[in-house]
Amino acid sequence: MSLRLRPLLMLLPLWLGGCVVFERPPVPLTCDARLQGRWLPIANSADEAAKLTQDDYAVVDSSCHATVSMSQVGGDPSSKVEIDVPGFALGDQHYFALNEESVARLFARGLSAEVPQEKKLPTSAVTLVRYRIEGDILTLTTIDGDTVGKLSEQKRLRATALDQFNYLIPGDEATLRKVLLAHPELFGKSGSPPMKMRRDSGTPAP
Repeated sequence: MSLRLRPLLMLLPLWLGGCVVFERPPVPLTCDARLQGRWLPIANSADEAAKLTQDDYAVVDSSCHATVSMSQVGGDPSSKVEIDVPGFALGDQHYFALNEESVARLFARGLSAEVPQEKKLPTSAVTLVRYRIEGDILTLTTIDGDTVGKLSEQKRLRATALDQFNYLIPGDEATLRKVLLAHPELFGKSGSPPMKMRRDSGTPAP
């Protein structure tokens, strides 16, 4: 991933140390109606807050189709991308799943230095984002590549290295459900605050 994190990519974040994908969704995907609405990024610092503009937002419709708007950075003009954010619930956690096309659209800017993957992803592969909605606050965490690498080295998790930074967690649906339930520590990164968005006060919760 790029070493620059766009403030709005809090909506669908990927940790900067690399990406981790599941071979397929562990559960059939549906649309969580609670995601519907207009969401604004919450800055984690004064520096981040100073960079946010009215062009930084995301709108999710009733079909979990999202429009992600990003403000101008350097020579890159403000832009919008269209992605889908279907998901599922497992245990007491909620996740949405991004296919390869959606991830590519989100990170279309600023990826010129990205290391190409040595192994091609299966078409069913998805990147998972764990989320929690409390009131008008959406909190998101993604899988930490460093944690995956350590668990793989310890033989506690089966993961295929796609290159130096990216991993594929293989398996059928049942196997991948077991992975999520057995390893909640995969999500989040020590010392890094979770990424959050606030529902726009002008768009009441569905």
